[in-house]
Amino acid sequence: MDVHLLVYDLSGGLAKQLSMNLLGFQLDAIYHTSIELDNVEYVYDGGINTIHPGSSHLGQPLERLHLGKTQLPLEIIVEYVDSLRDIFTAEAYDLFRHNCNNFSNDLATFLLGHGIPEHIRSMPQAVLDSPFGRMMQPQLTQMVQAKKAQQGGLLGIQSDLRSNPNAAASGNHLTVQTNGHVAPGTVKVAHNLQELDALLEGAKKSCAIIFFTMASCGPCKMLYPSYDQLAAEPDGKATLIKVDISEAFDVGQRYGVRATPTFVTFLHGKEQERWTGADGARLRSTANMLVQLAFPVHLHQSLNLPHFASPEVKPVLYAKVPPLDKLISKMGGTAAGDPAVQEIKHFIEIRAKAGPAQATLPDLERFSEFLRSAVKDLPVEVMFTVVDLFRCALVDARFSGYFAEEAGHKTVVTVLDYVNGQAQCPYALRLVTLQMTCNLFSSPLYPHQVLAQPQLRNPITQFLSTSFLDYCHHNVRVAASSLLYNIASSNSSKRREASGEILPEADQVELAASVLEAISQEESSKEALHGMLLALGYLAYSVPLESELVDLLKTMDAQGTILAKKKQFPEEELVDEIVASSRRKKPMYGPYGTLHTPRFRDIIDAICETLTAINELPMETLHSDTMRTVRSSASTPSLRSRDGTVPSHMTKMDGGNVRVVVRVRAFLPREIQRGAECLISMDPVTQLTTLHVPNDSDPANSRATTRKVLDEKSFTFDNSFWSHDIEDKHYAHQEDVYNSLGEEFLDHNFEGYHTCIFAYGQTGSGKSYTMMGTPDKPGLIPRTCEDLFERIEAAQNETPNISYHVRASYFEVYNEHVRDLLVPVVPNQAPYYLKIRESPTEGPYVKDLTEVPVRNINEILRYMMKGDASRTTASTKMNDTSSRSHAVFTIMLKQIHHDMETDETTERSSRIRLVDLAGSERAKSTEATGQRLREGSNINKSLTTLGRVIAALADPKPRRASGKRSKDVVPYRDSILTWLLKDSLGGNSKTAMIACIAPSDYEETLSTLRYADQAKRIRTRAVVNQDQISTAERDAQIAAMAEEIRVLQLSVADTRRRERDQKESEERLEEYQNSVVAMQRLMEERSMVSEGKIRSLQTENEALRLHLKLALESLKNPIPEVVVNTKPAREGDETDKENMNPDGGKDGELVDEAYFDEDGEYSSEVYEEKANDMQDYMYDLLKDLSLFRRKISDDKDRFLEENSRNPLGVRVNV
Repeated sequence: MDVHLLVYDLSGGLAKQLSMNLLGFQLDAIYHTSIELDNVEYVYDGGINTIHPGSSHLGQPLERLHLGKTQLPLEIIVEYVDSLRDIFTAEAYDLFRHNCNNFSNDLATFLLGHGIPEHIRSMPQAVLDSPFGRMMQPQLTQMVQAKKAQQGGLLGIQSDLRSNPNAAASGNHLTVQTNGHVAPGTVKVAHNLQELDALLEGAKKSCAIIFFTMASCGPCKMLYPSYDQLAAEPDGKATLIKVDISEAFDVGQRYGVRATPTFVTFLHGKEQERWTGADGARLRSTANMLVQLAFPVHLHQSLNLPHFASPEVKPVLYAKVPPLDKLISKMGGTAAGDPAVQEIKHFIEIRAKAGPAQATLPDLERFSEFLRSAVKDLPVEVMFTVVDLFRCALVDARFSGYFAEEAGHKTVVTVLDYVNGQAQCPYALRLVTLQMTCNLFSSPLYPHQVLAQPQLRNPITQFLSTSFLDYCHHNVRVAASSLLYNIASSNSSKRREASGEILPEADQVELAASVLEAISQEESSKEALHGMLLALGYLAYSVPLESELVDLLKTMDAQGTILAKKKQFPEEELVDEIVASSRRKKPMYGPYGTLHTPRFRDIIDAICETLTAINELPMETLHSDTMRTVRSSASTPSLRSRDGTVPSHMTKMDGGNVRVVVRVRAFLPREIQRGAECLISMDPVTQLTTLHVPNDSDPANSRATTRKVLDEKSFTFDNSFWSHDIEDKHYAHQEDVYNSLGEEFLDHNFEGYHTCIFAYGQTGSGKSYTMMGTPDKPGLIPRTCEDLFERIEAAQNETPNISYHVRASYFEVYNEHVRDLLVPVVPNQAPYYLKIRESPTEGPYVKDLTEVPVRNINEILRYMMKGDASRTTASTKMNDTSSRSHAVFTIMLKQIHHDMETDETTERSSRIRLVDLAGSERAKSTEATGQRLREGSNINKSLTTLGRVIAALADPKPRRASGKRSKDVVPYRDSILTWLLKDSLGGNSKTAMIACIAPSDYEETLSTLRYADQAKRIRTRAVVNQDQISTAERDAQIAAMAEEIRVLQLSVADTRRRERDQKESEERLEEYQNSVVAMQRLMEERSMVSEGKIRSLQTENEALRLHLKLALESLKNPIPEVVVNTKPAREGDETDKENMNPDGGKDGELVDEAYFDEDGEYSSEVYEEKANDMQDYMYDLLKDLSLFRRKISDDKDRFLEENSRNPLGVRVNV
């Protein structure tokens, strides 16, 4: 690609005119430069911007200099420019020292190996060195700051999305950027059956969606933008195809398409689902779920391993700068004085003192040549000084980016080969070379080069293997583990992407074997062990289970090797969960290997959990037989009757109170350890729950014992579940909770009611266990799903004229934001939060929430597990696995009964909403800080609002003195949770509350029981959600909708016609105005020509007047007669004879021979003839002059008359 330098003159030519007088030297322009590459202009002003060349308000450039050609791929160039955005920021812009010319120079150096012309780059410094420049510097700086504050930059140039360089990298300059990245996928168009078969064959290993459309289909056109956008969202993993059946008749016949839009999905080459209609939400949710099924999540990603699952991993860099003068003095006289060394030294010093923004890249080609010659010229004892100088400079991303794209990596490979070739490599040289190699990762361009290029990867692998064997110097092992950490984390990031890992498997096996051997031998350095464990973890995390690396880890007993390290470091505490600080987006090591986070015991646990998952079999699809067998004893749903009739009492409003049950959990290990007492007792007959007074021995209840009044509290609920002592005969199992509560509410769902069950209580009280349970003890939600599909299967066998449709959704409320748990989290991107809307009929709902169709228990359990894995959890002092969000799992059940005799259709819709609330907590008890403290604050806020809503619904305001009831204000909208549960708490729903309490905490348990006691008084207004339509009504509705569609189509056609007429009128008006302007311009030109002609004729007239005047004067004053002397000359007069000519006349006399006849006599006739000729000539001249005057007068009158007319289109007042 050609690289051009665009040069602008900000002075508009004034610099060339005034510079000599003001500055004392000639300055041709105030240079503003940018780089043009592949029809994109890269310019630095208020940040790095990309525009179309010459499209800014500066106009076209003054010069367009061709700097050369680059062979770098555009993707690499774009990535390098992105890495410069942290250096060339709006705040770092300096008119004299860090401006657009510095950016152009650095980018040109990266692309071509040389910068921009020196007179352009040094222009600001030359101005600043002049007296006038120093005088004007404060005013100019103040002006620049004002411009930056006003318009974001000195010139106010903003990026043009149409010139997106990422789009250029994909071959399309007009593709709009999405979050800094171009859409990787596009919609494929199949014109015939052969093309469609080829596209489906290419998607056999993944998934595909076919969109059947027609050019005349209005709803189809509405979905085109969404479908095009959807093609890019699943990271290019799904193949989205569009087929116009009006052209591809053979495709429509094969797939039996009768209406548009129709969608058909394919998974691994097999058809999965088909539907018709313009349902954008269903299309989006189905596409996302299809990608999840085609590319299942690795089993490691279901583990709680934030060390390795975090996509934000920064490399380990060694940025400490030693005393450069002392370092260079050790090189020796010749090398120390080399200009390349001095330039690098100056660059490092400026960068260390003033920051990267003020440091201009030196001549990198010269330094590269110096490095390659140094390995030959310098002794091995001082070679470490050159490598260390190289290390210090490589910290800069611009510097390392240049060497990342060097042909053959000849400089870095030369250094590595030199070190690898030393039989006894000095300690200092090995250490700084390891650190230098770590600093290669400062540029985002180098990881790919290290992993993919064998000429660079092979010497690094060899160097690492030998460095791990240096048992004498732990600093070498620390640096080696840092380098391996950089390589492994980079490969792990690539492994998560769709392109897959790029480090060859053979190298992974070699590196893993080396680090396992080093771990087994490490006995002294905790820092080195930290780095080795982290590197091994990234090598093993999400590795394909069929790879050779898995076999190596099993063969070398990697798990046993790591577990042995726990015994060698007994002074460290055992930490079961990874500390929250491990989520920080900081490097794991400091500049020289100092570890900030985390402790190595946490990493040992995480590595062991990863290796344990590797040793186990791959996770298979969860089947219903893996769960505990649960048989429903509930009554048969009413719709399972053959006639499908609805009892009369169900068609009316069914008012009822919220059902409240309470459940107490068993002691936790920490409660047993402190000797806590159980403060709860329950009567299984009367359902009475009693909270007893705590004693003084339990420190957890010290706050409660300071109360002035402390007595027993008793509450009566609908059910009291004693789950404290499993040996008790009244112990309530998970099955008992479901049989008492879940079955009844599932009956209500089949009857057509909305239902809601939510668990409430403090953190660690057993809410998640009650709702979700464990694989061997499933909770309320999985049991409800299993029983649901068992009933559907039984009903379909008994009454085939009833069809059932089940859909599910799963979301969480985290920090007052709604996040879809069925949508996978995209690495390196912020979570996408959904918006809440409220419908007049349906109430509050979540916009764009994924609702997936489910057909059996296996599918719904798979979605549930996927959502659970995405849910936000963390460890606190109160709970090892604390839910940091409220989770809502919703099942939509639609039952359609068609009566064959009456041709009537009855449709019932019900919703099962199962809510797992996060527990209330006190910061003092949980000792939460930072993010955990913010999460707890939002949890408490939502639960406090829930309590206020419960109080407002349970105890309405009393009547006022006037006898009129005041309007109750229920604070639903004070929290996202209560807003979403508005319909469940006080609307169209049958609701149950499970109050989960801890057996030993008096204060928290009392608060929970009081809330539950209030909730008993809430009364809902549940109704059957049923539509019964006869044939006549259905036909009438269809006819009405068809008429409405026809009216809308006519309206749309009329609107389009008006828009078309308006557009045509505007075009005619514009054409008329252009004609008027052209005529006016023509008249002006003709007027100017006429005036010129008039002036020319006037000049010619004056010349003729003068000529005529002279002619008249010659007539008035004719030439006098010539007197000829006829006397003969005297004989003695010698003088006269000498003066006489041969013809007898004198020399000097003016005698016209034309007036003499042949005899020498004077003839008057000749004179008269001449006079007559002159008179005739003057007469003709006067006649021509008269005609000429008349012509001038006529032309003047005509031109004046034309100029006095009004232009066409100008209104004249009459």
